[in-house]
Amino acid sequence: MDLSSKMYIELFHLMFLRKFNDNIAPELYAIKGGCNLRFFFQSMRYSEDLGIDVQTIQKQTLEKKVDKILNSSSFLKLLQGYGVTSFNKSSPKQTETTQRWKVQLHIDRLEMPVNTKIEFSRRHEEFQSELSDVRRETCQQYHLPPMRLSYYELHDAVKQKILALAYRSLTQARDVFDLYHLLHVENHKKIELGRNDIEKAKESLLSVGFNDYQSQVVSFLEAKYQKALSDSKHWENIVDEILVYLEGLTK
Repeated sequence: MDLSSKMYIELFHLMFLRKFNDNIAPELYAIKGGCNLRFFFQSMRYSEDLGIDVQTIQKQTLEKKVDKILNSSSFLKLLQGYGVTSFNKSSPKQTETTQRWKVQLHIDRLEMPVNTKIEFSRRHEEFQSELSDVRRETCQQYHLPPMRLSYYELHDAVKQKILALAYRSLTQARDVFDLYHLLHVENHKKIELGRNDIEKAKESLLSVGFNDYQSQVVSFLEAKYQKALSDSKHWENIVDEILVYLEGLTK
């Protein structure tokens, strides 16, 4: 199977999530961020890392379960079937709020290893997750059977992207692109946020330039979309539409 480095990362995320879902009750976790958009909202942007919110699960319990998956010979064997010869892992951050694993995939057909992260954030308040099938096309391109995973539904995904745009320490063009994508998903309802949140999101939006978009987003799009979405006019339309949307939230 001829996969790009970004597709190998996505394959790794999917295989990890299948194992994780077998070990954790679906109501206790929710996939968020770029993977959420890829797997459930048909985003054409590959995600570099896998972000998951968890609740109730104790730090030590989660650490043991994740390490068990990553250390499993059966997990490595599945990956080897796609040409992943081995992978290295480390767990540089293990706190009560954030648990992070770094993974480096070694692939026989690629000269350089491929890097990704799995990061869990512990939510202190209860959250509402949904359980649904990963989109069929995603599973089919990797010859994977269907899988049902827990994720954030559209309303929560939009709200999270606005807050990420407003408060991320380093503003990311991917948050802008992801929000634009979500605004074109059907059955969208109005988000309730404080005026300060909205103003900060607008300020961050206007600080992101076309060069940021090209380097942080276009290079991570599926190949068939890169040319069409790399135009500066398209970026201007994205910014204008989100700005109008955010201004509408204060009315």
